[in-house]
Amino acid sequence: MLLGHRMKQRFSLARLLATNARSEEDFAEPTEHACRFEGSTKRLVASDGTDATSEAVLFTLVKVEPGDALWLPGDTPGDLDTQRRPLRVTPCFDIRGKLDHYEVYV
Repeated sequence: MLLGHRMKQRFSLARLLATNARSEEDFAEPTEHACRFEGSTKRLVASDGTDATSEAVLFTLVKVEPGDALWLPGDTPGDLDTQRRPLRVTPCFDIRGKLDHYEVYV
């Protein structure tokens, strides 16, 4: 694991469970996970193919899906005002080709 020793911060993640016919979403309870947080502005293509501006990247061992909700280190889990959605999730592999961590752009 390339970054495991550097993941000293915590973020919260609520998995998207379902979306009904009215586009109302149901999420699991937020859970806390280790990460390394870096604030930086970057233009990228979001998971839905649109142009987006990322304000931060989380390096984590937890797989984050495009519909999931997350809260950055220091934010209150469950607070709708600070809830974020991942713009892009990139799996990163070690030199042997084994999954090492994920980069989550928000």
